[in-house]
Amino acid sequence: MTFQGHVQKGMVVLDQPLALPDGTPVLVEPLTRIADFWQSPSLDELAQQQGVSASRSPDDLLGGWPADEINDSFEETLLVWRKHEWEHPA
Repeated sequence: MTFQGHVQKGMVVLDQPLALPDGTPVLVEPLTRIADFWQSPSLDELAQQQGVSASRSPDDLLGGWPADEINDSFEETLLVWRKHEWEHPA
């Protein structure tokens, strides 16, 4: 079960009365932010949450194929497959 509440003068106060006997163990977890489904965080906020820095330049996003896969004939094979499909449609 989950119950909502708030902190008031250093004490956790439940929003709705709850009949639990004194001494009942509970777990209190603060909500840092209740996310609105339609509200998206900015890229900077996402990067901060994930512990990374946001890229400031599109050039930082440029990559490439790993060196050991550059000449794996993928492009040539794809062209052969496409040519075969064009000449022999299903």
